[in-house]
Amino acid sequence: MNEELNKVSEYRPKIWAIGGGKGGAGKSVVSTIMAFWLARMGNRTILVDVDLGGANLHTLLGIKSPARTLNDFITRKFESLEDICIETEEKNLRLISGASDVLSLANPHFSQKIKLITHLSRLDADYVVLDLGAGTSFNVLDFFLVAHKKIVVLTPEPTSIQNAYIFVRNAVYRKLSRLSSKNPSLQALVKIAMDPKNVLKIRTIKELIQMIEESDENNIVELLKKEIGDIHLSVITNMVRKDKEENAGRIVQIVAEKYLTISSSDMGSISYDKHVQTKISDMFPIIKLDQSSHAFGNVYDITGKLTRG
Repeated sequence: MNEELNKVSEYRPKIWAIGGGKGGAGKSVVSTIMAFWLARMGNRTILVDVDLGGANLHTLLGIKSPARTLNDFITRKFESLEDICIETEEKNLRLISGASDVLSLANPHFSQKIKLITHLSRLDADYVVLDLGAGTSFNVLDFFLVAHKKIVVLTPEPTSIQNAYIFVRNAVYRKLSRLSSKNPSLQALVKIAMDPKNVLKIRTIKELIQMIEESDENNIVELLKKEIGDIHLSVITNMVRKDKEENAGRIVQIVAEKYLTISSSDMGSISYDKHVQTKISDMFPIIKLDQSSHAFGNVYDITGKLTRG
C-alpha cells in the first residue's frame, strides 16, 4: 500500500483534505465554501465527498439527487472518476458525490480504497478538495495522509479540540504503522504505542523513537523521523463567536508539536454565522449565500493563504 500511496505525490492536481475527528465541526461547509472560492479564483476545482457513510455535499450545492456517485465508479459502471463528475452552478466547480444507498460503500475494501486514491491523482483539475467523513477509521486517515494540504477543522468547544488532536494523533500513528508493515516486531511496538494507556508507558513520539533505537532498529529510525517530519497541518478554528475563541486551534498546534513532533500552521478562524446555519437547515445551497458574510470572507482569506503556502 505504501508504494501506491507514494505515487500520489507525482500527480498534477493539488489535493486538499479536510478532516477533524467527529462530526459537528462544520467540515462539509468549510470544504464547500473553500472549493467555491478556489473556483472563483479561476482554478478548475473538484469537490469530492469522501464521507462514504453519510454523504451530504450534494445538498449543500443544491443538488437533490446526484445522477452519478462514487458507488457507480466502485462497481465499475464507469471507468474513471472523471465520468462521475457532476457540473455545479458555479463555473470551474464540479462535484464527485459520495451519496449512495449501498451501505458497504461506507467501508470500502482495501483494493477499492487504493483504486480511489490512485484515480484521484488522475483527475483533470487544478485542485481536488476532499471532505472526509467523521471519525478516525483507517479509510479516513489514509485519504487525509495522501493530501498535499492536510487541513484540520475544529470549533472552540473543548470536545472538538480534543477530537481534533485525537484525529491528528491517529493519523501520525497510522502512517508509522504503514511504514513498519514489513517489520512485525516494529509494527507490534507501534500498535502498543497507539494505546494512550499502553503498558510500556509510551506517551510521545519521541519516546517511541527512543524505544525503537534501543531495540536495535536504527536502520529505520531516520526514515520514521523523516516521514513524521513531512507531516504538516493547516489548522482552522470554525464557528468562532468571541475574540478569545480564535486561538482554540493553537492548543492543537502546541500539543501536536510537543507530543507528536509535527509542525502546523494556524490558518485563522471562521466567524459563527447564524444565517449559514439557518440556510443549511432549510436545505438552501451554500454557494448561493451572501458572499459578503463574515464566514464567507474568512474562508476566502484562508483559501488564499493555503494557495500561497
